[in-house]
Amino acid sequence: MAAPSLLPCTIAGPDRATVCALAEIAATCSRDLAVPLELRTSVVRERAAQSPADPVLTLHLPVELAASQHQVWCLACRLACFCPSVRVSVLVHGENFFAASSLTRAKRQRSA
Repeated sequence: MAAPSLLPCTIAGPDRATVCALAEIAATCSRDLAVPLELRTSVVRERAAQSPADPVLTLHLPVELAASQHQVWCLACRLACFCPSVRVSVLVHGENFFAASSLTRAKRQRSA
């Protein structure tokens, strides 16, 4: 199965400099592994009573591609190595998969 044309990647951090640095690292790593990213960035300000927000980098992957796209998992590992203070995760989106499975199961139950 082919990789998505652009893999969504969200980056959130406590300040613009951090977010920009992470976006640059993510873009470089994605080029090295031939995984084109759609970068979405945001600055999350700390609240008065809380500690500063930790930077977060999330790769969004459709469930259909989760098992076949090894380079996405390699990208996540590489980002975690280069940015040890950042929470790096891969969010596998399976809503459509589970909705389709539920409909199929419901149809089978009605026909039985």
